[in-house]
Amino acid sequence: MAVELWFPVPFMVVDVDAPVRDATRTKVLAYLDSEPGRRDVPPAPAESVKTSYYNPQISVIEDARLTELKEVVLRAGASFMEGMGVPPFRLEFERAWINVFPPGAMEAQHSHDGSLLSASYYVEAPENCGDIVFPDPVGARRAHRAFTGTTGKTYFTQPDIAFKPQAGRMIMFESWAEHSVQCNKSDRPRISLAFNLRRAR
Repeated sequence: MAVELWFPVPFMVVDVDAPVRDATRTKVLAYLDSEPGRRDVPPAPAESVKTSYYNPQISVIEDARLTELKEVVLRAGASFMEGMGVPPFRLEFERAWINVFPPGAMEAQHSHDGSLLSASYYVEAPENCGDIVFPDPVGARRAHRAFTGTTGKTYFTQPDIAFKPQAGRMIMFESWAEHSVQCNKSDRPRISLAFNLRRAR
C-alpha cells in the first residue's frame, strides 16, 4: 500500500547560463557603485540589510539594465505555472529590488502576499552567507510533528527546507510562501535580487 503526497509546496531552482550570470554580476556591481545605486539602495529602516525595496518606483531590472536576466525570470515563471498545471497566461514584473546583506545581516520570516510568483536571484554568494529557509506552511502539521516526535528528513516529515545560495542561481516560489534568510556568517556581502511577478495587465 502506497502513501500518497498531497498539498505540496512548489519550488523551482534555476542555474542561469554563465554569460547571463556574468553579465548580470557586472551590471549589478556597476549599478551599486553608481550615484543612483548609492542613492537608491540605502540601509533598511528596521533591518540590517541595504535594499531598494522601500522605494516602489525603483526597479533594479530597469535601472541596472538587466535585459538578459529579465527574460530568464519571465521564462522561468511561465515554466513554473506550466509545471503546476495552470493554463498559460502572460506574466509581468510587479516589483524588482536589490538586497545587500553585509556580514552579520539576516532577514526575518515574511512573505510576498499580493503577488503571484516571487524569486530570489544571487549575484554574490560567499560561503556561509546564509540560506533562504521555508518552513512547512501547515502550522498544524509542524505542531503535530513536534508533539509526536515524528520530525525527520523526508517530504512528509521535515519541518522546513533550506536552499543554499549560489552565484547565478535563482529560487522561485509562490508568493504566499513564508521564508527567512539566515545570518551572513561570511566576511563579504551577500548580494541578491528579488522579484515579484503578477498576471500581465
